[in-house]
Amino acid sequence: MDGSDDPAEAASLFLELASETRCAIIASVANRPAKLSTLARELGVTVQDVHRNANRLLEAGILGRKDGEFYLSEFGRAIMMQLPYFRFMERHRRFFQERTLAFLPDKFVQRMGALEKCRMVETVTVVMQELKKLETSAARQLKVMVSQAWPEEGQILIDRARGGVELRTIIGRNTVFPQNVMEEIIPAMAELTSANAIEQRMVDKVSTALYIADGQAAIMFPNAKGEVDMSAMLAGDSPAFVEWCADLFDHAWAQAGPADVKKAKIV
Repeated sequence: MDGSDDPAEAASLFLELASETRCAIIASVANRPAKLSTLARELGVTVQDVHRNANRLLEAGILGRKDGEFYLSEFGRAIMMQLPYFRFMERHRRFFQERTLAFLPDKFVQRMGALEKCRMVETVTVVMQELKKLETSAARQLKVMVSQAWPEEGQILIDRARGGVELRTIIGRNTVFPQNVMEEIIPAMAELTSANAIEQRMVDKVSTALYIADGQAAIMFPNAKGEVDMSAMLAGDSPAFVEWCADLFDHAWAQAGPADVKKAKIV
C-alpha cells in the first residue's frame, strides 16, 4: 500500500488528538509557551495529568520543550490549522447528515474549516428575510448564484445594478423562473445586461445557492436529492467565510457559459 493511502498514519494522529486535555494543551501553547504548572492551573487539571498528556504530544512531535516550557512545534501548528475543519463539521453534524457535498470540488471540501465562523439561519421565511437584507446592503459588488428566482429579489438586483453595484449572476438549466418573473423582471435585466450593468452566465445545474455582497456572504447546500434546500442557510462576514464563498462562485463562473433564460426551468 502506498504510504499516502495508509489509514494507519491518520489513525495514529487522530489517536493523539482524541483527548479533551491534549486538545486543550495544544490550544493553550499555541498562544504562548507554558510550564506544566501553568497549564495545570489554566486547564483545571492536575500537574500529573498535564505531564502525561504533554509528554504524549511531545513524543508525537506536536509539541516541543525548551527551558522547562512546552511550545507548539511547526508540525503541531500545521495540525492546529486543520482543527477548524473538524470543529465546523462537528458543530453542524446534523445539518450535513441531511445534505450532500458531492457537488463540491475536493479543494473546497478540504477548506471547509474556513466556514467555522458562520451562523445558521433557519426556516424559509427567515432565510428570505436575511437574503433581502444582504442583497440590499451591497454597495460595491454583488455575486449571486440561484436555483430559484423570485420577483422581489429580481427587483433588488435591478435596483443594485442601476445604482452602480457590480453585479454578476449565475443561473442553471434547473433554475426555476416563475412566469411573473419572466414577464416583470427579465426584460429589465436583459436591458441592463445589454448595457453591461449586469453580467450573467449559465451552468447545467445549480447545486448550491450563493450570495456574496461586499463583506458578507451566504450559502445554501443541496439536500440528499441534489436540490438546493432553502429551509436553512449558513451566513457570515468573517474574511475566511466570505473568501471561501467568493472562490466557489468564481470557480462556477469560470466553468459557466453564456446565459439563456429561455433554457432555464420556466413555470
